[in-house]
Amino acid sequence: MKDKLAGYSIFFLSLAVLGAWGTFTIWGIVDWTNQSFMPQQVTVILIAAPILLAMIIVLSIAAWIGWTMARTPPPAPIDLEDFESIEEPKEAKE
Repeated sequence: MKDKLAGYSIFFLSLAVLGAWGTFTIWGIVDWTNQSFMPQQVTVILIAAPILLAMIIVLSIAAWIGWTMARTPPPAPIDLEDFESIEEPKEAKE
């Protein structure tokens, strides 16, 4: 049960961070006042696009890990009686 809770937490947290970061990156860019040979929109796109792509990749991997943790059933418990029947090898006497 803890694994599923951790998995769903990672999944939803990474999606929330991705959504918030993307929203504030696109709508929260500061209006630059300096003039250059390139328009402001081109400059912003050249800066923000690779960062946005990297954040999408990293947070998508985190969401995938969380989803996998949440959806994978726990392993079957180990039966210790199987190990008790195995005898330990005796050491060779010199």
